[in-house]
Formats: sequence, structure tokens, C-alpha cells
Amino acid sequence: MKKVLVLGASGLLGQSIVNKLAGAAEVIGASMSDAEYPVDISNPESLQALLAKVGKVDAIICTAGVVNFVPWQQATDADWQFGISNKMMGQINLLRFGTQYVNEGGVIVVTTGILAQNPIPGSSVVSAVNAAVESVVHAASLEVEGVRFNAVSPGWVKETMEAMGMDATPGLPATEVAQVYVDLIEHSTSGEIHLAVK
Repeated sequence: MKKVLVLGASGLLGQSIVNKLAGAAEVIGASMSDAEYPVDISNPESLQALLAKVGKVDAIICTAGVVNFVPWQQATDADWQFGISNKMMGQINLLRFGTQYVNEGGVIVVTTGILAQNPIPGSSVVSAVNAAVESVVHAASLEVEGVRFNAVSPGWVKETMEAMGMDATPGLPATEVAQVYVDLIEHSTSGEIHLAVK
């Protein structure tokens, strides 16, 4: 039975991944609010402490990471730095530090988003962060052997759209997005970005 670490396990996508893996893998869920496996991915020491506590795994999946929508003219240095420190460097550091904790042939899967390729007004910080993570997945996979690097790029998630009072018709249910992550545990080519859109 494979051992899988899921960061962001208390969130919508993370919980859906944990549920999909239940009974099929030994799953360790970590999040900011988890009592046993707390983690703040924006803090390198917190990330390293989690990895050392969990030890060797077959896969690491990260749905954690925050970056805020801010109109271009209103975005401050703090807005940019928040997204860079959290979703961008948090996930890049997971790739950096996590490699030594993944068994040969295993995978680290991070999360970007469709706004990297299809920005909307107010998404400059989000789009930049997502694109940076995707570029690192592509580039680092050329140098790292024995561990696959992948990213999932979700579009709108149906449940999120419903919670925001939006028309959820173009959204993909969280369980279907979660399946994209789960499928990558067994088979993928390192360096690929996998879209999860309707």
C-alpha cells in the first residue's frame, strides 16, 4: 500500500483527494489547522519539520497555497510578496525539500490554476504565481531523477462557484478534479502540467 502525504487536506480539493485515496493508500493529511500534522507552506522551517516528521512516502500532493485577487492598480508590494511567499515559494520549496522524502519512482504534485494561461481582470498576481510554479515544474524535471514533478491546473471548481454565488455550470466537481491528482500517483511523465477543466 502506497503512503501519500496530502498538504491542504482540510480544504475542498485536499479533502476530496483524501476521500478518494481512503482504503487504497496510507494517507497522511496535513494543513494549517491539523493538530497532528500542522504545516504552513509559506514557512520553510514548518515545511521541513512536516517532511521530517512524516518521513519517506510514495507521493506528496499539495493543494495548499494562497494568493489573492487584487486589481493591478491596487496591488501593493505586500500583495505580491504574500502570493510569492505562500503559493509560489511554498510549493517550490516543497519540490526542493520533498525530493529526498519521496521513494524512487514517486511523485510530487503541486497545484497551479488555469489563470496562468487564461488571466482575467484582477488576476495578475494569481496568474504570475501559477505560471512561475508551472515553469519550475517544467525546468526542475529536467534535472531531478527518480522523482516525478507534476502540477495540476484546475479551472473553476463547481462547489467554489456555488459558494461564491456564481453560475456553477462551467465548474468541475471537486471529486473529478481530485481524480486528476490521484491518477498521477501511479502514472505520469515528469514535468507535465495536467488541466482539470470541464
